[in-house]
Amino acid sequence: MKDVLFLGNGHGEDTIAVKVLRALRAQAGPEALSVEAWPMVGTGAAYRKAGVPVVGALNTLPSEGFATLDWSMMWRDLQAGWIATHWRQVRAARAMAGRYRMMVAVGDIVPIAAAVLARTPFYFVGSAKSSYYDALHGYTGLEKRLLRRHCLMTFPRDAFTVSELERAHVPTLYLGNPMMDELDASGRGLGVADKTTVVAMLPGSRADAGDNLLALLQAAASVAHGAAPLCFAFALHPDADLEAIRRMIAEDPRAAAWRPSADAPQGGSAPIFYRGPAASSALLATDAFADILHRATLAVGMAGTANEQAIGLGLPLITVPGSGSQGEKYVRMKMEYFGPAAIAVARRPEAIAGAVSRLLADPQARARMQAAGRERMGEPGASRAIAGHILHGLVRAGSEDAPGAAA
Repeated sequence: MKDVLFLGNGHGEDTIAVKVLRALRAQAGPEALSVEAWPMVGTGAAYRKAGVPVVGALNTLPSEGFATLDWSMMWRDLQAGWIATHWRQVRAARAMAGRYRMMVAVGDIVPIAAAVLARTPFYFVGSAKSSYYDALHGYTGLEKRLLRRHCLMTFPRDAFTVSELERAHVPTLYLGNPMMDELDASGRGLGVADKTTVVAMLPGSRADAGDNLLALLQAAASVAHGAAPLCFAFALHPDADLEAIRRMIAEDPRAAAWRPSADAPQGGSAPIFYRGPAASSALLATDAFADILHRATLAVGMAGTANEQAIGLGLPLITVPGSGSQGEKYVRMKMEYFGPAAIAVARRPEAIAGAVSRLLADPQARARMQAAGRERMGEPGASRAIAGHILHGLVRAGSEDAPGAAA
């Protein structure tokens, strides 16, 4: 019998699960626990990169887990085998009964249901739901009932949600938000002058990231600002191919206003620098996400988790629909959570550029948005605290099933 199975139903959920998983390994010892992961949406790249074995039936449907937001995405999923995919996952969950001492579900109803079907004690990290959402997108009655009857402990993402879950008699403990962990600046800097204003650009990490990047570059070229230098810093996925991105920018008319900078490194994994209109520049980097957020004055995002991390670090957010699964309906849903921490604009260059210009010129609006974002996302440290709670539960489960015991 293995010690722990982590279940997540999305790219962001997998990233959060890995944060908790790393903290769990750090506290128990790297070889003390036998851990596996089931990415219920996608292929589990975050787990594989962390060296965690991936099990279970995978879901690689076109909607990337967002089918319930849009009937057109649901229709594409149905054509691609939605029913068969979810039936395989139901069967896989049932087959996991007795294989793990504990499960950690991250996300929403999907991993909750899988843990219940597996008849295995589980903890729940509520990364997707919050009382800041309306009734349609908050915790449902079914979720509360399953958590009340089957979950050892629920860790909500914000303090505001605690009272709602407690009223439903769900075992609840707020320990912070794992999304805000591992976001310390590296200290390397961005190679940007101190007097330069930095705008974080977040094109996302899904299949539409390249198209989003080009749309954001096009908008950045139209931003009106004063004489002070302005740098648009693009935080790309760590596995992004910079050479392919360079070619894409050179060939697409939406990036025609940008030219490679002759005085900056342009090869390998080094950041790409571009010169734009007036005193503007663009920086594209694959390993500088936290550095960009800490240096920026505001953020423009077509992402999921990255958008939320940005507001959590106090960045006013301009959220824009992506060209893929995180489109207009996704943005409308997320604005319920963001509230005054963000403004939503259409996916048009002039709309994005105008919003950036207005926010740069309005420090009072930025201050209000900053306070709202920090309140919603909470403090760092949750991964370590949640991991400690899980480890205590494993130890308490009994000496004969102690962590690391051979099956």
